[in-house]
Amino acid sequence: MQEKEAADMEVCGIVRTRQLLVVEAQDYVTTQATLTMWESGIAGAGWRLVGSAPAAIGRKGLSPLKREGDGRTPAGRFRMGTGFGAEPSPTGKWPYRVVDDRDYWVDDPNSADYNTWVRYEGDPSGRWKSFERLAIPPYRKAAVIRFNEDPIVRGRGSAIFFHVWSGPESGSAGCITAAEEDVLRVLEWMTPDAEPVMAVGTRQELLRLAPFAL
Repeated sequence: MQEKEAADMEVCGIVRTRQLLVVEAQDYVTTQATLTMWESGIAGAGWRLVGSAPAAIGRKGLSPLKREGDGRTPAGRFRMGTGFGAEPSPTGKWPYRVVDDRDYWVDDPNSADYNTWVRYEGDPSGRWKSFERLAIPPYRKAAVIRFNEDPIVRGRGSAIFFHVWSGPESGSAGCITAAEEDVLRVLEWMTPDAEPVMAVGTRQELLRLAPFAL
């Protein structure tokens, strides 16, 4: 890796990770992208490509200024959060929770629970105006993408996941999606000690976020 690339990575925080997922879209309006997986023995140096797969993004494309309900995938760099699904945990070391019909992700901007995972046994419609059920087929294998947290900004966007797609031509509500076998491969590959990061954007943005991957 060139010194300039290493410096760029340090500025954008990638130097602290040893596993990087890069999601590249050709432009801001496409629904299709390419996912590549990179790993390093030493954080921020010696990166090597370990896998790639087609992916899909929001039905309205990408935006660095994501807003709730806009149908766009946020562009930027994000830590990966816990895996989850209605099916048993895949093999591997990544944290994973089995969900059922009591698990929800709240996307109601007026709720104090906005952009959080809540386990609730009552009627969700009586508590929130909008929510995502986590025990649904597209989320049978999934992982949280840690967007809009610390602090959570109401209306900035919520419930951004990496999950199983409906097909390569199907844009999402804002999540990043891929074939089930590729989602499973990522879940089995990620490890907590490597602090995996996902960088999402067009080629121009990724020249700043992950220059070595282009």
